[in-house]
Amino acid sequence: MPEYLRALIYVLIISAPALYIAGKVAVPLIGETEFRLWRNCWVVATFATFLSRSFFEFAVALAIMSIYIHRNARQPFLLYIILMFVAPCVPVGVGIPGVFNRIIDLDPPRLLEITILLPIALKLWREHENRELHGPDVVVTLFFVYICLLALRLGDINSILRVVPGYFLDILLPYFVFSRSLRSALAVNQVLLAFVVSVLPLAAIGFFEIWRNWRIYYVVVLQWDVVLITVYLFRDGLLRAATTSVESIAFGFLCMTAGGCLLALRTPKPLGIWRYAALGVLMIGLLSSVSRGPWLGFALCAVVLMMTNLRASMKLLVGTVPGIAALIFVHPPFIDRFTNLLPFVGSADKGSETYRSRLFENSMIVIERYPLFGSDTFVSEPEMQTMIQGQGIVDVVNTYLQISLHYGLIGLLLFVTFFGVLSVRLGILFWKNKSDIVSYDGILALLASMLFTIATSSSVSVIPYIYWPFSGLCAALLARGAGIEWEFSGNARARMKSSGAGPAQPSIPSPGAVRKMRVLGARR
Repeated sequence: MPEYLRALIYVLIISAPALYIAGKVAVPLIGETEFRLWRNCWVVATFATFLSRSFFEFAVALAIMSIYIHRNARQPFLLYIILMFVAPCVPVGVGIPGVFNRIIDLDPPRLLEITILLPIALKLWREHENRELHGPDVVVTLFFVYICLLALRLGDINSILRVVPGYFLDILLPYFVFSRSLRSALAVNQVLLAFVVSVLPLAAIGFFEIWRNWRIYYVVVLQWDVVLITVYLFRDGLLRAATTSVESIAFGFLCMTAGGCLLALRTPKPLGIWRYAALGVLMIGLLSSVSRGPWLGFALCAVVLMMTNLRASMKLLVGTVPGIAALIFVHPPFIDRFTNLLPFVGSADKGSETYRSRLFENSMIVIERYPLFGSDTFVSEPEMQTMIQGQGIVDVVNTYLQISLHYGLIGLLLFVTFFGVLSVRLGILFWKNKSDIVSYDGILALLASMLFTIATSSSVSVIPYIYWPFSGLCAALLARGAGIEWEFSGNARARMKSSGAGPAQPSIPSPGAVRKMRVLGARR
């Protein structure tokens, strides 16, 4: 049996139970019919991923599927999230033979931006109010214009035409669509749900990769004629799972994001055991990445959530004491293995910490040389040449350093200002409005974990495709403010009532019936 068919069979078998759990989580929020559309599109796209003999064949299949999505999905932009991680996130140069050999680099997320998000953006642009710029909009637009102007220093018109459309697709387009499309608490929670559903099967596949020491999606990369610098990456003898993210730290970032989305999710009905089952699968995927940055990022997300609800956190801590005590008493062998992998505590891969320290020192020297606008050739500087790894590359494992080196301190200031404005205003919104239909604290905690984790990784693979749409979600929340409704309707207004120390239950009146809403998995 050809390896691509064997890999496809394994992916379908492993993902089946994860998709079943995803259905139990999703149906209370989107309905069974819509979830079937999500699941079927994911499965069909997975078939297309493994059966396509080239990236061009896959792109055609995805374009046809996008037409079907626009005609049948209630919210097509949610299918953008569902399908964004279905195939390996590797760039493939696309051009016009004999005219331009390489116009733009395309990967699955960019394909979906063109086929799904771009038509939505054109519709949204026709509405005058969507063209008005508010606080975060101004900053992200300035950042986009700034880096586009810096692209002029490339000198080559072909390079400029290749880079600038990429900036538009990666930054401005997803931010605009998500910041303008999310007009209700229901839509916000559906976006969080879409991240959870899209990652659950990949988290299960990640565990399979580390268990069998097999990068199961690598056969697809070979079919697309893409050469990877490093195919298999190990830490302390363990294969670091990557699935479609290709980079293990990007896969960890993906699982961390989905876990945070699950913690922030609100649903009309309590999910009970299915919430914990989904969280367990996502945590298995996160651990399978063997990436310490995302581990710490998820821990930060959990700590921020605990600090915003101290009473519930104390109950949770008291409830986990027996389990922790049992682990200490039994002391299974995997505890020592896990401890050895922890940053600053364990001894595994100490060279990574040394490299990061040297990278920061050398980068600061280069930044002092090109402080304001950075340099597009910073890699060729002598200090950066000393950072070349065994793979023959300089791995700038810090997004903030990456931006400073490439776009200068002005670019870093605009980037940090944008996300800083979102964070501060979200914090103020949470402080003034303890909503029960939107988890402002959960979204803020997840944003904080993203901003922390990108300090441990460059923006590679799926990472920027995650935080730019998520920034649009945050901007949409700020635009609606405390008056956000469960559904975008003048007749349906969510009314909240608190119940002591437990989570509040908003109720949404509808003709002849009242639906009750509870925090995901919480008990009164």
